[in-house]
Amino acid sequence: MLNQKDEFTNKTNLWLSLKLESQLYAIDSSYVESISVLEEPVSVLPDSNIIKRGIIHSRGNVVPIIDLRPALGLKTLEQEQDTFDEMLDQRKNDHILWVREMERCLLEDDTFRLATDPHKCAFGKWYDAYQTNNHSIAFHLSKIDEPHKKLHETAHLAFECPRQCDDCEREKCLRDQLKQDAHTYKDIVVRLLDETKRIFRENTKTMCVTVRDKQDSLLGLLVDEVLAVETITMKDLPPSCMNTSGPQLLSHIGEKQGSDATFLVLNMSGIFSL
Repeated sequence: MLNQKDEFTNKTNLWLSLKLESQLYAIDSSYVESISVLEEPVSVLPDSNIIKRGIIHSRGNVVPIIDLRPALGLKTLEQEQDTFDEMLDQRKNDHILWVREMERCLLEDDTFRLATDPHKCAFGKWYDAYQTNNHSIAFHLSKIDEPHKKLHETAHLAFECPRQCDDCEREKCLRDQLKQDAHTYKDIVVRLLDETKRIFRENTKTMCVTVRDKQDSLLGLLVDEVLAVETITMKDLPPSCMNTSGPQLLSHIGEKQGSDATFLVLNMSGIFSL
């Protein structure tokens, strides 16, 4: 006779797969009441916190809202957006200071020591490494590539190419034009970075999965993305994923046949005890 754990591991019901940051999770689909984009503001209660966000009204029911990101030790979506904004603001400031340093070196005939290679500056390193599944953000960021390269090219031309010219008037004219071009490209990059921040916020939608337990209690679970309803195979949860304080929020590791995807399976009794 199978024990309770074996019954859970071997049952073949379907699972709702979802995503938080870059990690996949799964919920027993028998708990799921509805899936929707969180459109209305969450009403804050006196005992609300970063995990227990408050309540919404849905289909005549009062639904307590749980933010799964902080519940599982991840940054909230708001924190992720703020971090993204701060990073782009720093890259904007880098470009502004880069152009100022270029002007100073041209004026004082000093050596320009900042990166002229667009792949070696702070933004270039981030830009080359950054990946996103959001097509709007990826498309918009692609617009920065050309003006960013042109901006760095102005320094290369200003500090290397003119030195090969014996015509002083021509060199001065060229450098003045390059300073003007640097400001033009810098302004384009700064504008595109500001627009990227706006697009990131506008295109980041929070999904709400409403679940109901056997006691008819409702919860709304905030997630980044709902993917599919599918069959997955259960494996034991490693000790590193076990929670030693507070409710156990994960129950198993899930694997999908024919895929390398790994799911963290949510323990619904632990979720409802939050």
